[in-house]
Amino acid sequence: MRSPRQRPGKHARVLMTDRRWRLLGLSARAMWLELTDAADLMPELRTPVRTAPDQDQFTRLLAADPAEVGTAIEQLVRLDILEPFHNGYRLKAY
Repeated sequence: MRSPRQRPGKHARVLMTDRRWRLLGLSARAMWLELTDAADLMPELRTPVRTAPDQDQFTRLLAADPAEVGTAIEQLVRLDILEPFHNGYRLKAY
């Protein structure tokens, strides 16, 4: 029996009801959505073993502008959505 097909954006409705959603800029909102979907396939975004993705890795993963990723990370850390972990960040609010 096959597993049910995963749909991109399945976390969107839950994230948009979070009280912190309205406080985020557009780049931080987009990053949060992308990371929650990516964490389904990459559990190291939620529970890193040794190292966590850093800003450069997030930039490559999201194919985004490094300056926007830096700003988004700052906002997400400030609102307790991402948290620093060793040399990178982990997704705290999933």
